[in-house]
Amino acid sequence: MEFSTSQVMYHTLFQNSEGTEINLRDLKGKVVVINYWARWCAPCLAEMPALNQLYLELKDNKNIIFMAVDMDRDVHQATRFMEKRKFSIPVYQIHSQLHEDLDTRSIPTTIILDKKGLLVNKHIGTMNFKSLKFKEALIQLTEE
Repeated sequence: MEFSTSQVMYHTLFQNSEGTEINLRDLKGKVVVINYWARWCAPCLAEMPALNQLYLELKDNKNIIFMAVDMDRDVHQATRFMEKRKFSIPVYQIHSQLHEDLDTRSIPTTIILDKKGLLVNKHIGTMNFKSLKFKEALIQLTEE
């Protein structure tokens, strides 16, 4: 799987359930996988087990960051939802205006940023997170 790169560095804040803010600009040097989802979204929930499994397989790679972003903007309820289902992927909510490249009106949507913080891929709809090609492409991005 090849990715193309958009020439934009993003200043976007996300917040986890502890209230800690993360700015995408601060993640420069890491590959970032952002998955927009909601608890009521059947396709989101259908892909979540595979996304969580990919996260578990790659979580020790300090050069890849996974973010499950709750589009209902209720990170506490989303975190409880994930914990109840035994999912470990870190949960966030949007905490600033999204750049148009990162925004979506459809979920699930998955966004990949490279180590320079540039948009590499934006996929609207369900993703095949079980794909070995996808996993290898993420790892390859960490080596570029």
